[in-house]
Amino acid sequence: MFIRKTVACTRPAAFAGLRRCLSSDTPTIVTRLKADLKTAMKEKDKVRLPVIKGILSDIMYAEKSPASSPTFSTYSDADVATVIQRVIRRRHESITSFVDGGRPELAEAEKIKIAILEQYLPQQLTAEQIEARAKDVIRKLGASGAKAIGPVMRDIGISPAEASKARVAEIRASARNIVPVGSRYAFHRYKSTTTRPAAESAESSSRVPLQKATVTETSADGRTLVTTFPNGLRVTSEPDPGHFSAIGVYVDAGSRYEDASTAGYAHLMDRLAFRNSERFSSADAMAAIEKLGGSIMSSSSRECIMYQAAVFPHDVPTAIRLLADTTLRPKFLPEDVEELQATVPWELQDVESKADMFLPEKLHEAAFKTGTLGNPLLCPPDQLGRATPSLLADYHKQWYRPERIVVAAIGVDHQELVRMCADNGFADLAPASPAGAAADTVSGHSQQEMPDESSRSWFRKILTGDGAATQTAGRKSLYTGGTWFDAKPDMDFTQLYLGFKSAGIDNEHGLYLYAVLQMLLGGGGSFSAGGPGKGMYSRLYTRVLNQHAWIESCVAFHHCYTDAGLFGISASCRPRNEHALFDVMATELEAVASGSGRLLSRSAIRRPYASQEGATALEVRRAKNQLKSNLLMNLESRMVQLEDLGRQIQVSGHKVPAETMIKHIEAITPDDIRKGAADLLKNPATLIAQGYVDGISKFGPQVAANHGIKL
Repeated sequence: MFIRKTVACTRPAAFAGLRRCLSSDTPTIVTRLKADLKTAMKEKDKVRLPVIKGILSDIMYAEKSPASSPTFSTYSDADVATVIQRVIRRRHESITSFVDGGRPELAEAEKIKIAILEQYLPQQLTAEQIEARAKDVIRKLGASGAKAIGPVMRDIGISPAEASKARVAEIRASARNIVPVGSRYAFHRYKSTTTRPAAESAESSSRVPLQKATVTETSADGRTLVTTFPNGLRVTSEPDPGHFSAIGVYVDAGSRYEDASTAGYAHLMDRLAFRNSERFSSADAMAAIEKLGGSIMSSSSRECIMYQAAVFPHDVPTAIRLLADTTLRPKFLPEDVEELQATVPWELQDVESKADMFLPEKLHEAAFKTGTLGNPLLCPPDQLGRATPSLLADYHKQWYRPERIVVAAIGVDHQELVRMCADNGFADLAPASPAGAAADTVSGHSQQEMPDESSRSWFRKILTGDGAATQTAGRKSLYTGGTWFDAKPDMDFTQLYLGFKSAGIDNEHGLYLYAVLQMLLGGGGSFSAGGPGKGMYSRLYTRVLNQHAWIESCVAFHHCYTDAGLFGISASCRPRNEHALFDVMATELEAVASGSGRLLSRSAIRRPYASQEGATALEVRRAKNQLKSNLLMNLESRMVQLEDLGRQIQVSGHKVPAETMIKHIEAITPDDIRKGAADLLKNPATLIAQGYVDGISKFGPQVAANHGIKL
């Protein structure tokens, strides 16, 4: 024990705290906690023991955390009291969440824990003592007006050991009511007007200045809160309690918005995340991330660049500082760009060697030849060499605008989240000029076409700027279809992708329809194992993999975007069977579209299920149950829940709850499936192949004609 105290005394504040501790007969808070811990362990007190263990752990962590004050000491009751008050505040937030979630028994358990923690707080100042001290300071300073609030608060000098942050917030709110009465000043006490405890209400009311945020909107089910700053940036949260909190920043940018001069820049922005910024060097950011002990990542896609973190609740402020700096204030240093130019080519080679990653990219390029969704997701090698710090800074300035950014969180108090976002500069980010917003274009391209006015979809609001939804820049995606064959005869298997234009997020009914159709077709690999949950009863298993031993894999896919989608089947087979594989894939799509009758097309492949072509009610019900199961199980993941929240608010301006999604899924009928599959075949197909492709090159057009497919 003595050795530990000697080491702790290397800092002046810690030395002073130790000296006070040794010279005083009154035990410190930590000393009392350790003594009570031994007592609770002897008595096997299941209530006090975990609470005391937890707060001691928080105190030890606070001493080592980079977010703590450099003079923090476990020997200082003021510092320790700050930690205890922080934990109590989090437990108050948990009580609110449990009450809102209909779990009163958990809320009562939290109240008991708070009562235990409050026993270790020093004697707090009473309201009369605070008022007397304030009047004395006001009289000495001759204070008057709002400008005097700061000096008054500094001279009052209330330490964390004397009053909680909530009480200090109450004092600050009261100080705003200092008014001159002759030569004297009246100090009016703050009174709560909400149903929450006065201290909590005072703290919440002082967190975000009124001019920093507009009125917060609440979803119909009361679970989702959305606050919009005056600059257009949105902050959203859901108060799900848990051991971890999840925070994310979502930028409405990506490869679909790029042109020849900026191709691949979204990919480079992703790779430059959490490096040098105004407040962090690369080394500092890495050290902070390692100390968080959670998960922090970034990724870029065709329509979004996202930055996400899952951390302990007490690490949320540090995570938000990291996220704010890497998104709002990055530094594009020459050495970082040079490092990218050296490492990204290796990444491109790695992706090209993996068919499941490389071929979907070629599928998009062939399907959307005019750009937008067909733009490369990864930075092309020739573009990489032309990237410079100034060009990347220009790209950042163009796309990282407040109206294109959403900050989302799960398990964080909403008002606290809004306050932290404002403190870290999200509310201060300059919005686009009215002229720039009105002519929001991508490198000279005109604003995308407006849908028909009769459309009832919320997507029209996105495009026209009506409502709170984001205005999406760039052209409307144009599906063209096409073919791409890559001859590599030495490959073990030939890979085929057959795709068609499907519904995007703007087509609500189509979105759920094709999700059910994907489950109905299902599929997998020839060595897949499992029951119905793994798709063993799906059509591509029972009708393809179980019937044709030469087929290695066959899986349905659906890539969905804001205004378009790609639906189809990917498969692989042994060389020299590729034209027969194309026939099988086309047959299965045509079978779902044909209804209950036999197929009219000519096919050379034996079809054991030829008399049962259309999707049955049993198949559709099974597919819907599997989709609902996958949806709900995925939403149990906090990170999936976070991304779902952030992207929904970004795209549509509101959150669609899982219950509503389930209703949409239930509404899908076998006739909907038939019509949806038939609509797919009306569009030109996209066909790509890699491996031994001689058969598909020679016989592909004839096979497509047999099934009425347009290549």
